[in-house]
Amino acid sequence: MNRPPDQYTQVKGHRIRYWTQGEGASTVVLLHGISCSVLEWEHNIAALAQTHQVVALDLLGCGLSDKPVDADYDMQAQARFVFDFMDTMGLTSVHLVGNSMGGRIAMECAAMQPERVKSLVLSAPAGIGRDTLFNFRLASIPVLGDILTKPSLFGLGMIWKLAFHDKRFVTPDMVAEKVALALLPNAQTVFLKTLRGFLSFGGFLESPRRAFLQRIPSIKCPSLVIWGQQDQFLPVTHVQVLKPLLAHAQYELIDHCGHVPMTEITDRFNQLTNTFLNQQAA
Repeated sequence: MNRPPDQYTQVKGHRIRYWTQGEGASTVVLLHGISCSVLEWEHNIAALAQTHQVVALDLLGCGLSDKPVDADYDMQAQARFVFDFMDTMGLTSVHLVGNSMGGRIAMECAAMQPERVKSLVLSAPAGIGRDTLFNFRLASIPVLGDILTKPSLFGLGMIWKLAFHDKRFVTPDMVAEKVALALLPNAQTVFLKTLRGFLSFGGFLESPRRAFLQRIPSIKCPSLVIWGQQDQFLPVTHVQVLKPLLAHAQYELIDHCGHVPMTEITDRFNQLTNTFLNQQAA
């Protein structure tokens, strides 16, 4: 797989990595999940770039972007950061595609500045229902979480196997690359700060979750929701919470698929996303 070259820009004084590919009348911005990076989109960016300019970025605190420990990493702060990144790149309005935490941030963006979000593709957005993976709930516990999330080939290999329905996707090379990023200075600290900002041992914190759910009906842009039936991180039952709040969206529930459909069912994900995005341009 040919990856786009790493590029960097300054956003509010922070060095941010991004990939970009393609040309088109509109721009698609790809937003990854917690403690992830542009690497999550390496199987999608070329396909989506056939008809659009596509930009994937490492969110603040993630990947090879700067990781200031004193920054605010709640979801609305990350949404404001996405708009700051767009301003830096000269992007007035975009289509947002987000997985997990990235999906949640995309929704926050659409609620915050609807005129700047043309459409949403949401792959298992985080924080809809209360329940999530037991490992993440354990990681929210002070001290214990710091020990459990210390980066290792075994630990990250186990987590990533839970992310997939088909475990064959989790290769030694893939895990080694995740570990290398997780070992970077401040990476674990920022991951835990982000996680503990919306999660406890009981699951997603109820007060911020309820406030988020109240914002969802204000989202009016065209939306596509993709969810793996075997998602262990964010159960597909969360769709039943989302549907009444985002009733105008198109829903695609994919069997034999876990938490990262953009990697596990690449061709199907790319086809669904391209068809949806092209419909918005028609």
